[in-house]
Amino acid sequence: MKKKLIICIGLIIAGAWHAMPLHAQGTGNIVVRDDTGRKVSIRLPVQRVVTLAPSNTDILEALGMTSTIVGANKTDDSPLPKDVKRVGSINPSLEEIVSLNPALVMGIYGEDMVCNRLERLNIPCIILSPGNLEGVMHDIRLAGRLFSADARASVIVDTMQQTIDGVQARLAHCTTKPLVYFEIDGSDPSRPFSAGKGSFIDSLITMSHAVNIAHTTSTLWPQLSSEYILARNPDVIILSDKLDIHALKKRQGWPGIKAIKNKRVYTIDVNLVSRPGPDIVKAYVEIARDIHPEVFGK
Repeated sequence: MKKKLIICIGLIIAGAWHAMPLHAQGTGNIVVRDDTGRKVSIRLPVQRVVTLAPSNTDILEALGMTSTIVGANKTDDSPLPKDVKRVGSINPSLEEIVSLNPALVMGIYGEDMVCNRLERLNIPCIILSPGNLEGVMHDIRLAGRLFSADARASVIVDTMQQTIDGVQARLAHCTTKPLVYFEIDGSDPSRPFSAGKGSFIDSLITMSHAVNIAHTTSTLWPQLSSEYILARNPDVIILSDKLDIHALKKRQGWPGIKAIKNKRVYTIDVNLVSRPGPDIVKAYVEIARDIHPEVFGK
């Protein structure tokens, strides 16, 4: 369970680059740089695509482009056509992908090797791994361009930006920056997994006018000791919805944490924070409300 959840959250690790168009290469071709900095030449418009992550499928669904999907990840719970081939989960089948004759494969963080192997077979592959809300909106615009859905992409991004602006306007009135602890996996209650600097979760907490207690750790998904968490004494605790709030009170010393004493412990749907697509703004709204109920009237 721990491995599966960490891999799921790993979908939101920040990429080093934003995907961005470089230049057109003749009629119907474009070269883009994906979120890992790789240059990829793609024939437009894309009409057959394999998506290796639910977040990428979410983007295509929002663009009205699910009809172009011929292959998807086995864990993808999006409403897809029945004839869509499931090509694996953590290690997608290269043979199955190739058999679908896709014009494009859309991967995620950690699938560089898969993409490199596909490109040696002349199958374009891009990795979308945005590290913040701006990166998500950039990738949606890129997908809109690749699938000839620019207008729809603009509407989606504009709507997301309006939501972000609305939250930011409320947070402008905040006078405090609460300490926040986000727990991803508590299978080992003495060393639970959290979200560190560079993770999508960390960026959402920071944007919510708060301080992530794991921000200063050296890894994206650190295991924090109970001693560390108790010493930081967070004002707010946010848990994956797979975790039990009541179990926190059974951990030695935890009943004395401010967040628990003041009943400031919340849960959030792990899919909401692990899928950087159009709905990621919902996660931002929920996290901001939990952290600053005084400005949201919660």
